[in-house]
Amino acid sequence: MPINVTPVDPARSIGGLMRLANILLPKFIAAARFDAKAYSTGTAGLFNKAQLQRPADWVTYAQDTINRCQLIVEETVTAPASAGTIQSLDDISDHLCQVYDAAEFCRNAHSNTEWRQQALQAVMVTAKYIQELNMHQGLYSAVVRSLQHYDRLQSHSSATSSSQDSLTSQQGSVPEEQGYNAETVIVGRALQKDFEQRGVHLDSHGQQQALQMSEDIATLGMAITQNASDSSRMGAVHVPDGVWVEELSLSWRNHMNTQLSVLGSKSKFMMHSDGGTGHLMAPQLVPLDQGSVNGIVQNVNDEGVRQQVWLASRQTPAENKQAIVDFCILRRDFAQLLGFQSHAHLQAGMASLAGTPDAVVSFLDQAHVASRDKAAEEYDVLRQRKKKLMGSDSSPPQQWDRAYLMGAIKAHRTIDSNVFLHLSLQDCLRGLGAVLKQLTGILLEEVPMLPGESWAPGVQKMLAVHETDGQLGVIYLDLFPRQGKFGQAAHFTLRCGRQLKNDEYQTPVIALACNFEQSHAWLTHHNAATLVHEFGHALHSLLSRTQYQHLSGTRGAMDVIEVPSHFMENYVNDARTLPLFMPDSNKVSTARKAEAMAKQVKQDRHMFGALDLETQVCHSLMDQMFHSSEPPQSQAAAADALHDIWSNYSRFPSQTDHLPHLRFAHLVNYGGSYYSYAYAMCLASSVWEKLFQNDPLSRHAGNALRHKLLRPGGAKDPKDLIKGVLGRDFLQQAGGGYMPLPDGLLHHYGVPTAA
Repeated sequence: MPINVTPVDPARSIGGLMRLANILLPKFIAAARFDAKAYSTGTAGLFNKAQLQRPADWVTYAQDTINRCQLIVEETVTAPASAGTIQSLDDISDHLCQVYDAAEFCRNAHSNTEWRQQALQAVMVTAKYIQELNMHQGLYSAVVRSLQHYDRLQSHSSATSSSQDSLTSQQGSVPEEQGYNAETVIVGRALQKDFEQRGVHLDSHGQQQALQMSEDIATLGMAITQNASDSSRMGAVHVPDGVWVEELSLSWRNHMNTQLSVLGSKSKFMMHSDGGTGHLMAPQLVPLDQGSVNGIVQNVNDEGVRQQVWLASRQTPAENKQAIVDFCILRRDFAQLLGFQSHAHLQAGMASLAGTPDAVVSFLDQAHVASRDKAAEEYDVLRQRKKKLMGSDSSPPQQWDRAYLMGAIKAHRTIDSNVFLHLSLQDCLRGLGAVLKQLTGILLEEVPMLPGESWAPGVQKMLAVHETDGQLGVIYLDLFPRQGKFGQAAHFTLRCGRQLKNDEYQTPVIALACNFEQSHAWLTHHNAATLVHEFGHALHSLLSRTQYQHLSGTRGAMDVIEVPSHFMENYVNDARTLPLFMPDSNKVSTARKAEAMAKQVKQDRHMFGALDLETQVCHSLMDQMFHSSEPPQSQAAAADALHDIWSNYSRFPSQTDHLPHLRFAHLVNYGGSYYSYAYAMCLASSVWEKLFQNDPLSRHAGNALRHKLLRPGGAKDPKDLIKGVLGRDFLQQAGGGYMPLPDGLLHHYGVPTAA
């Protein structure tokens, strides 16, 4: 059955892991070297799961859960058609997700090698069973029968009542004893659609085709993402002697030397003083991983070297040139096998606000047209700076000039002495608690870990308790880096919320993982924004209240679920709320520092905001192009299509050998949905401006946010969800789907809009 497992990133597909677990295992074991103490040795069990007393318990827990689910499967496929069928499938999904999601987090975060290895085994065992259920003809037929039974009941009810003139009233007319309600129908329709998007409804030949294509897509997708993240595949280029650079930090130079060793080179990144303010690079290799490339294009004065390094980095990893072409053709063919025009149409046909790829392109086009004038102004600022630095006859700014010129401009601006460069982690957590309390009545209470519950030193456990509704759930905070830990910031749902049969509510369990420097426990503003962003995801999970876990929290429309996280970032950007995240020893001084910091943050985001928006549009259109009904059929065709996008949508001159897709793993993870970032930023900005601009801590506005946007989870059509918060006139019909007014996105990037 289509189990809705919660991925590390809400947009990340689990298909590759489900089908290629046997590939991951040897690589994971080979990479594991850290043998910390196995912390789960007490009676509570890891994550407060009594089943997990020791590492080997993972596979036992997984197999026991599978056996339990198999009994439900056998009962469901033979039971008479009823609403109970939908509940049974949700029960199966909940049981399996509690294993899979917790194991997925454990393998990404536990400090002990054996725990990580055994969690990966549990992921593989569970994923294999999930794959079998996803193609289970009996379960699919049971869902179809249940929905047909509902339709018959509805038809009979409609025939006997002339007052039922809408879907909502019709659903309400179904006798309660039959067990159907609006959520039941939503979940049932979603399950049927999910089954069919895996090909279970096809004939036997079609099913075999679908299965083989799915496996091929997963194999290629895994290879593409591994290539894009493997620095040893990026290569290196030689740079000439005597290249002048700005000061490069020791950590950056150490990073480059580490990457050179990964490439098997004995070269060292060397610099020596030129006797003045700068430094000269000795002749050497420069590795082409993104961190090293950023160091060069931001700091090297010589445009020829910046160009050489930047263009070389746009040609690697070379293995992805053909792999991405083949991958996107396969996705198109699979979508067409299922009856869709393209993979982008398949994605949009799932729960989404946009509804169609044409609506997405219309939105991106409107945003681009509205930002063109400001982009031209920003580009001219870069042009003038380049002339000043490199002479009046210098060429127009190129893409390899971008970071260097922007850095030069920002380096010469006046910085208010009141600006706080860092925020205390504890102050940030305290500020978050204050915001949540005033906004929604949630109290965050740190409680001690139970014996055996934790997976690493320093993990914190917070209870989220509402002032009237009681406990909402548990949040684990795993905020510091360590060997073997997932290297990015992410929100993991270890258990979804849902209504239980005994009238109790299963509260969610959330883990937030970040990688802040532990040595000083101070956060840059960017890190503070990351923390509140991830808390936005947690807030969505905590405040969602749905009957089915299939609809809980972030399990909704891809282009809507990022709204709460982007929205929460406002609280560390607004001068009125920033003091909550700062020391409160002197209110006047704190307010002055908050004002200066908020002004600086806004200036940084808006200074070249239109050019940044252009990049967002280009990447989104690139994703749409590769997942269209006519994806490029060759490497040359892909290069031509990319050249056309950047020529039409970027202010910087397009380069024929600019291949940004080679490292853009989002093509695999998002697959036609990368535009969701732009939609979510637009919606979040619009929610802030409509409800919170006058009072960012308004309880009235907070309750509206809670009940209209967060509480429904995925149990409400995304169009109705957004209209309920922002008004019926906010969405525009476009290309057979819906798009938000782009003003919120333009405001985010500091682009003026029509009055």
